[in-house]
Amino acid sequence: MAAMLIRRALRVSLTLSIAAAAGFAATVWAGPSHAASDLVGGQAAATAVAAVRAAPRVVGQESRRGLPIVLGNRLVSGPGSGLKFTLDDRSTVIIGPNSAITVDEFAADRVVLRVERGSFHLDSANPGNVYVVLPGGTVTVKAATVAGRILPDCAEVALLSVGRAEVATPAGSSVRLDKVGDFTRLTGYAAPSQPTQLPPQRLQDFVGLTSQIAAR
Repeated sequence: MAAMLIRRALRVSLTLSIAAAAGFAATVWAGPSHAASDLVGGQAAATAVAAVRAAPRVVGQESRRGLPIVLGNRLVSGPGSGLKFTLDDRSTVIIGPNSAITVDEFAADRVVLRVERGSFHLDSANPGNVYVVLPGGTVTVKAATVAGRILPDCAEVALLSVGRAEVATPAGSSVRLDKVGDFTRLTGYAAPSQPTQLPPQRLQDFVGLTSQIAAR
C-alpha cells in the first residue's frame, strides 16, 4: 500500500515538472518572437524616416519654365545663356553664361548660395542674411541687391541697391559695401580690396547682362 502511494506521488511530481518545463519553454519561445516583431517595426520606422529625409526639398522655382529649384542641386548655364529663379522667400537669383550655382541651405532667416564659376545677380528679400560663397571668400547680403563675377585670377562684387553687404575671406579679413556702386575684389585668399565707387560704364558691366536675362 505504501509502495503504491509513493509511485502515485512520483507520477504527479513528474507530470507537474513536465508542465512547468513546457510553460517555461513556451515563455522563452514567445519572448524572441515578440522581440522580432518589435525589431521589424523599428526597421520599418527607420526606413520611413530615411525616405522622408531623402525626399528632394523644393526651395524655389525657375522663372522661364517653372521648373523646381531643389536644395543641393547644382544649376548650370551654358554659353550665351543664363538662368533666373525665385526662392520661396521671394529672393531673386540670376546667373549669367557659363555659370554654376547651388542652393546649399535655405531657412526663413538664412540662405546659403554657392557660386562655383561665372556671374551672379542676387536681389535678396530674406529678412535674415543671404550668404554667397565664392571660391575666395563669402558675401553676406542683408536686404540688398548685389552682383558679382568670378574671373580666372579674382572675384569681383558690387552693391547695386540700398542696403549692405560684407565681403570676407576665410582668414577673417573683410570689407563692407554700403553705398550703391561700391565695389571690391577678392584675389586668391588675400584681404578684399578697399571699396571703391564704380564708374557708370563699369557698373553697367554688372547689371547689363543680368537685366537681359531677367527680361526673358
